[in-house]
Amino acid sequence: MAESPSFALLEQIRSGNRQFQLLAAEGVLPIPPEDLIPIQVDLAHGDDEEIAGKARHSLRTVDVRLVLPFLERQAGAEALAFFAEESSHPVLIEAILRRRDVPRSILARLARRLPPDLQEILLLRQDAIVEEPVILEALEENPQISSYTQRRIAEYREHLLPRERTIAPLPEIEEMDEAALAREIEAARELPPAGEFEPERTQLTEGQIRGLPIPARLKLTRGAPRGLRSILLRDSNPQVAVSVITNNNLSDQEVEQTAGNRAVVEEVLMAVAKRREWVNKYNVAKALIQNPRTPIGISVRLLTKLSVKDLREIGRSRNIPDALRSTALRLYRIKQK
Repeated sequence: MAESPSFALLEQIRSGNRQFQLLAAEGVLPIPPEDLIPIQVDLAHGDDEEIAGKARHSLRTVDVRLVLPFLERQAGAEALAFFAEESSHPVLIEAILRRRDVPRSILARLARRLPPDLQEILLLRQDAIVEEPVILEALEENPQISSYTQRRIAEYREHLLPRERTIAPLPEIEEMDEAALAREIEAARELPPAGEFEPERTQLTEGQIRGLPIPARLKLTRGAPRGLRSILLRDSNPQVAVSVITNNNLSDQEVEQTAGNRAVVEEVLMAVAKRREWVNKYNVAKALIQNPRTPIGISVRLLTKLSVKDLREIGRSRNIPDALRSTALRLYRIKQK
């Protein structure tokens, strides 16, 4: 099969043929824009000052109708960064802002110089803002910042961005040994039975287990059988509940059930969200998003993983926060395009 003329020209340019590189830099070679523009971006960053200057000039003056489809669908990070730095055309900048995969660092750089109408486009990218809150700081440094943008930044900081949560440490206590644990379990049998029965390790009911002191419950989390894990995951003490996750190998089914469980403390959901191998599972991410106890910042960040169908479902749900619902609807409209 014969090589296309474009392929042959590209090979000449990549091989270092200076004459062809000059022609490519000037944009006069018969090469499709999706192939030529990345070459020109590479040349614009090259060491040959004459070629780099011609490439930068061509890219700055390129017909918007030629470069727009490329930026919307095909441009890589290097090309997106070049046009973000070198272009001021609002149509091209908007295309960069709307790219779901645009590096967040590019959005932060753009934020410092966007005019008010494009600031509003950037503010729609709640997924990116949650991942990279420095975007809001960059917007605040923008000398053209509008009063609308300032209000939205304040709202995002109040309702959208996750607050740092820490689990308060227990007072210094001695590690409980098995003999002490056995004595505590025996004493717990005197408590009134309540809740489901845990037959594998303690032979206590859920109510009796909850009556154990915190050090005993922490001791039980290590290597706990499944029934006991289920009880301790719902413990009201965050350290006990999170210890179940850190000290046991949970099955995929348990992780998904935990992510959707409205009876667990918030710290458990945060611990699940921190495990990449778990949130990369679609059903776990979806369960976290649908759980109203999941911190809003985590839920918004995970929205980008959902399908168009599920985004529409989340956008119509009345059981989740308004900020999450509105973000789901925006992503739904973007993904539909």
